[in-house]
Amino acid sequence: MAGFDGQRVRAKLLTGGFAQAQERFQDAQADNDPEVAFYALFETLNWAHAVDDLIALTWSPRGKVQGYDWRCDPALAGSEELAYIMGGLRYARNRVHHQWAAALDMEKAGRSGLTFPVSFPVTFRAVSAWIWRAVEDLPTPSNEGREAKGKAAYTKALDGRPPQEALAAIGQAFAFIGSLLDPSIAVRTPPVVEVDGGGTPAA
Repeated sequence: MAGFDGQRVRAKLLTGGFAQAQERFQDAQADNDPEVAFYALFETLNWAHAVDDLIALTWSPRGKVQGYDWRCDPALAGSEELAYIMGGLRYARNRVHHQWAAALDMEKAGRSGLTFPVSFPVTFRAVSAWIWRAVEDLPTPSNEGREAKGKAAYTKALDGRPPQEALAAIGQAFAFIGSLLDPSIAVRTPPVVEVDGGGTPAA
């Protein structure tokens, strides 16, 4: 990559950042904590944006950098959907990052949360279903023309769906490609030095 000659972090550090933020988001969902979920989702979407850019600039499995077409690589599981998922996540990221939108709805499902066998005493609680907001409920981009493709991707792959579906799919792709982007680290073998009986290196 041009424009920077200094030392870069390894790709696995970036994909690991995404994975950790995603895990915090899942924990916040389980706890029905909207505030913590927003923090974690904000991080997760920004990590996804950064990793997407990194892969686009470096992924060249067939000798040529693929750019953002990496999302359609047939070597990836679910590649027919990844382009829509990543495009939709970038659209969501831009609404959250630039316009401070709440990208998720937390809908109360009409269930008690009981599992069987039941243990007593029984505690009843509402079960929440987290879904991506309808695209028309998100702020309008300042540059609608530039973001039209992302908006269409969001509508197709995210709108009204549970967030973990898209995040898990893209996380799987990141984990696979991230492990291949980093150059292998050479194994250094220490030199062998022969010593005489007195512990002095032999001439």
